[in-house]
Amino acid sequence: MSETWYPVIDYETCLECGACTDKCKHGVYDLKKLPTPVVISPENCIQGCHGCGKLCPVEAISYVGDHGEGAGNIICSWGNDNGGCCE
Repeated sequence: MSETWYPVIDYETCLECGACTDKCKHGVYDLKKLPTPVVISPENCIQGCHGCGKLCPVEAISYVGDHGEGAGNIICSWGNDNGGCCE
């Protein structure tokens, strides 16, 4: 899990479609705030995972710590390395 990598939602762009909150199985989002995706546990996000961002139809998700490096070093407890929940 990571404290230096987590999603940031652009609420002006977000459609509140639920794609990101449905995808994430790590408890990053507050499910009590649905349909608005609110990051409640950023430390639960997986370093380098772009799973929720790839599903966002309007690209409203960016990541703290995303500098283009290390994205291939995903270790995901919900799936296999470089796959499963994060791809």
